[in-house]
Amino acid sequence: MINPFNYFFLQDSIPRYPTWEKDIHFLEDPEYVVIPLEYPGRILYKPTIKIGEQVYQKQIIGRSSLGHCIHASVSGVVKDILAIWTARSFHVPAILIHRNDKKAISVQEIFEQAGFAFESTNPIDKLKILGVISPWNRPGRWQEEADKSFPEVKKIVIKGLDEEPSIFLNGLIIQNYTIKISRGLSYLSNLAPRAEIILAVSNHNHTWATEQFGSLAKVQGIGQNYKDRISQLMVSKLTETNIPTISAYRTHGIAVLSAEYLLNLVDALDGKSPFIHKFLTVAGSQMKEPKTIKIPIGMTIRQVLKALDISDKTFGRILVGGPMQGIAQYTDLTPLTKTSHGLYLMSQQELPLETNLTCTSCGRCTRMCPVNLQVHLVGRYAEYGMFTDTTAYHTEACVECGLCGFVCPAHRPLIQLIQMCKKYCGITNEYPQQQAECGATSALERWELNFQNAASLDSGAAAGNTHESVAVRT
Repeated sequence: MINPFNYFFLQDSIPRYPTWEKDIHFLEDPEYVVIPLEYPGRILYKPTIKIGEQVYQKQIIGRSSLGHCIHASVSGVVKDILAIWTARSFHVPAILIHRNDKKAISVQEIFEQAGFAFESTNPIDKLKILGVISPWNRPGRWQEEADKSFPEVKKIVIKGLDEEPSIFLNGLIIQNYTIKISRGLSYLSNLAPRAEIILAVSNHNHTWATEQFGSLAKVQGIGQNYKDRISQLMVSKLTETNIPTISAYRTHGIAVLSAEYLLNLVDALDGKSPFIHKFLTVAGSQMKEPKTIKIPIGMTIRQVLKALDISDKTFGRILVGGPMQGIAQYTDLTPLTKTSHGLYLMSQQELPLETNLTCTSCGRCTRMCPVNLQVHLVGRYAEYGMFTDTTAYHTEACVECGLCGFVCPAHRPLIQLIQMCKKYCGITNEYPQQQAECGATSALERWELNFQNAASLDSGAAAGNTHESVAVRT
């Protein structure tokens, strides 16, 4: 049961905080960071450093096949390169850096390391080298740089708000970094001079945002209703484009950036810094107000909670994300990455006494679904492993908003069942092969993997390769 003193309910029954801290808090660098080299389905970095090497904050420590770079978020010694579990339950290689007090390198030195000069490098390559994957960059997975399949960018949507009702980082960013956001909008106009730029903000910020950014972008107010904020549906409505869930925005000539990514784009093009810090909102029913913080990439959940003086006795479960789309974590040693936007701490009272009960066919999940899927039927088929039978119900259209599981009186893991349908209905998972290549072609000798080929990589974690082993090595 949700604590009524911390939440009020809108007509769509989604819990929201009535107030939240308006300041952004900067946390001190932790004792160590764990930086993943793989964002499955998006990008794979191959390490450019070795175990035992001294690295410096901002230094390039990994590079993709197309030249995208990832950087050290702290200065320190590379203690290990090992397999860890990410917040999204992927088993990927990561670099563990034990912090020391060495100074950061300059952006000019980063470019020298990459074999370029900052002043003579074009904007697109600057973004690559400084770790910002923009709509003008291929992510470096299967595409080739010469691939011309993507159309010209005709519309750009900037998300100045957040989907999850417990995350407030993009709304705070546009309020706290007004000058930099304006500068970013100007940069986008130069990168795509014929594109229409749309800035989506919460309704309560609409008048202010129009005054601040109206000359640079078309400002659109979005209501508090959770369904109105679901990214896929919101972007389709704002751009007046029917975008299938399985289709990338970019294939429709649409670029979508968060306000946070816009800040990093500005820092990159201004030659200030690579993408090494992350904004994150920490919330929970036992917290008076959500708190938005800025942390180095690779900081673990445990380190964040310790820095905020939050005891594990005050919550029963940790979600990376929010209460609707967040993913439960089995350990607080999970590192937080570029794709981590929030931490939600569920109280013991919020945890259901029983889960995954038999479906009662009440139909609440189907009535709540924003894309009108027959969720209860899909769940039944998936429960018995009949994944191919769910193709007729178009599980690929699911936007994974979490509404079905939120309203289910039996607390069935409906999103997880739908994700299984997507995975086992013929969608090829290239991750094991790519991770095997990373281990095989790098110069590093010590991988914490106890298997030899791609097939065994997909079978799960090897003994001794949990997050707990990361903590021991520090």
